[in-house]
Amino acid sequence: MADIFTNSQVHGHSMIQSIKQVVLFCLVIGALSAAAQDYSNRAIKITDKADELIRSRSFGEAVEMLKKAIDIDPSYPQPYLKLTTIYNLYQKKDSAAKYYNGALSVIPESRISQKMWANAARMNYATGNYQEGLNAANRLTAPDSLLNLSLQFAVQSITNGVELEQELLPEEINAFGMQYFPVLTVDESKIIYTKRDSNTPGSDEDIMISTRIGGSWIPSQSISQSINTPFNEGACTISADGRTLIFTACEGRKSVGSCDLYITYRNGNTWSSPQNLGETVNSKHWDSQPALSADGRTLYFSSNRPGGQGKRDLWVSKLSDEGWSEPINLGKPVNTALDETTPFIHVNGQSLFFSSDGHYGLGGLDLFVSQKGSPWSQPLNLGHPINTRNDEISLFINALGDFGYYAAENGAGRQSSSTKLIKFRMPSDSLLKSKASYVTGRVLDSETKQPIGASFNMINLVNENDSYTVNADSITGKYFLVLTEGNQYGVFIQRRNYLFEDLNFTTTENSILSPDTIDIYLTPIRSGATVALENIYFNVDSYNLNAKSKSELEELVSFIKNNPSLKFLIEGHTDNTGSDEYNIELSEKRALTVYQYLVDQGVHTSKLAYKGFGSTRPVASNNSDESRIKNRRINITVID
Repeated sequence: MADIFTNSQVHGHSMIQSIKQVVLFCLVIGALSAAAQDYSNRAIKITDKADELIRSRSFGEAVEMLKKAIDIDPSYPQPYLKLTTIYNLYQKKDSAAKYYNGALSVIPESRISQKMWANAARMNYATGNYQEGLNAANRLTAPDSLLNLSLQFAVQSITNGVELEQELLPEEINAFGMQYFPVLTVDESKIIYTKRDSNTPGSDEDIMISTRIGGSWIPSQSISQSINTPFNEGACTISADGRTLIFTACEGRKSVGSCDLYITYRNGNTWSSPQNLGETVNSKHWDSQPALSADGRTLYFSSNRPGGQGKRDLWVSKLSDEGWSEPINLGKPVNTALDETTPFIHVNGQSLFFSSDGHYGLGGLDLFVSQKGSPWSQPLNLGHPINTRNDEISLFINALGDFGYYAAENGAGRQSSSTKLIKFRMPSDSLLKSKASYVTGRVLDSETKQPIGASFNMINLVNENDSYTVNADSITGKYFLVLTEGNQYGVFIQRRNYLFEDLNFTTTENSILSPDTIDIYLTPIRSGATVALENIYFNVDSYNLNAKSKSELEELVSFIKNNPSLKFLIEGHTDNTGSDEYNIELSEKRALTVYQYLVDQGVHTSKLAYKGFGSTRPVASNNSDESRIKNRRINITVID
């Protein structure tokens, strides 16, 4: 995958720098370790001549002479070692490792020091020669534990890896010299990414967007003139509904630190003027690479601010009525003493993908996934072929977890001349703990059929701490709700001066999730307006409330208190199972139970009444279990 690091959005990172000094030091040891023996005088003389060329910085000529010396006497170690030095100076890691391995192959093993074996392990690891690196590490009496684990994992991962099925995104998207940091809306109808025309220092970064219409992507365009400027904007994230965008800017705007995070909102087709997230979120240091949860209310990002575990760490901030919270370091085991970057939180809200060079891997920055918890789970390396010896960053995975997106380089290292966006099929279902899908549609006035805005509060009825709050677009009425498998959700939709609406969704474990479209009609509040409470549950043949009803009842209390001029009738209804007398009695007791709960929560009795109707007012036939479920309900009706 990609070795992509832009000047403004991502700090530079190079494994070769971390071993260069060790390499040069070990070369001296290597030269001293090779005991005098019979070598070709001609090879020695040519090597000495190459030394003179090196001192005069004529490296190109020196390389040719050293290769010639090896041709004359392949057993002479000095030209191998000097070539290793030159190639390391030019950061040509593959050639450096090749000649260092050559030197070790001709030096008697008894004269190879522990430092030389350690150096060989690091160099071969950095160049993807994992088996050679592991062989060297196995000769160490006290190997580097992380390096040794990485080499073992890399050998196994390469052996068990499968070919990555991938395709280049069309030229309507890959229209520039460089494009990277892709993110998509939950329906994968819009892709947003950072582009640069070239890798030259003055090339401007902008945020671009392309929309898929009828299966085809339209040509990318600037996301908004209010977002893109003559300065650099990039490394963005977007909420699942495509209406909240946070991006990184490092110059040209009012800022707190070297790179800051900015937020903007879309209403209709218009993006608001970006606002700095302020000193609560941003620091005087480097804050970048944001990742929003599906509802846009939890923000993950990378920062090198003090108080972390290492160099760059992952942090999290949450949005409440009071604004964004003080960021909290994710801590161990996610963060390490080295770098954690480019977070991506899947729409399931549980799976956090990120890049790190502080965990075991195949080299450079590898991609990992950790599951949300207290603490987060031990990060899992995504393995080969997703990870390689290069730096893998900025992964995006769709809701179902079957496809991913990333940027692939065309060139060598961070000076790559171009990068292209790639779509690939995820090689393993086990990388994503819970798949997700979505429900979309419009909110409409039930009388005029015109789109209106509304607020959605979706609560996991199994885990009330798992909630999801979004707003429908006030111009188009469009909304998106993300559903994760294995959960039951209650959705409460409301707008001022309208009666609320209720929805319920159940997604079973390992079920095949498919997107759904549901238009929601809100009724203006007036006498006679009624709505079924879809998320009120009673035990079988009982008027005792099930614990799953709590969230719905709390929403109902809030709604009634926010409409003090109205009076409501709590209606109990049953199916036709049982006698009429029994059903009337059961429905009355269930209505009374809800009534009493509301009163206990502070709703005045003058605002409420209750009545049981038994099976006399069905909304569906009683010919199936599904229809009988619809008839067993609690309604709330506006009365005079």
